[in-house]
Amino acid sequence: MILVKLLDPTIETEVTRLIKEKVSGIDILTSRDLPRLFARGTPVLNRFLEIVIALSVIVSALVILLSMYATIIERTRHIGILKSLGASRFWIATEIEKEAMVICLTGALVGVVISAVAGVVIEKVSGQQVELQPRWLVYTLMMSIVSGIIGALYPALRAANQDPVRALACE
Repeated sequence: MILVKLLDPTIETEVTRLIKEKVSGIDILTSRDLPRLFARGTPVLNRFLEIVIALSVIVSALVILLSMYATIIERTRHIGILKSLGASRFWIATEIEKEAMVICLTGALVGVVISAVAGVVIEKVSGQQVELQPRWLVYTLMMSIVSGIIGALYPALRAANQDPVRALACE
């Protein structure tokens, strides 16, 4: 294995062509080929990352479920007042889901900002290039929305189905 460091990376293709002309029967990999080579050579790592992502979605849905459930229990009287004033089940469930969406999207946006800042710090400290791909940012936002909807579904339905008389009597 021979590593070649170029002072001017723009001439990489020209240097690669010259080496192929001078030495026959060798494989030449450029630095831009390395991420693709690593991804192809470590399918187990890719599967592991997919499992970690799935588990993070499940855990975030459970955290949203618990936090929204606690919110519903704390607001039992408030929900009873809304229902006694004529709020429909659908309206109450929709409000709970909207609140969960705001929480999830805020968390996702804060996570994206922290990731961007961490990427800049890593580039400054280690010199390694960190690339945040826009598709992963979109995936993050979509996963946060899905986990928020799923996680807040049970608390929203529980709040919508509360009896207004019992809810008003609750302290």
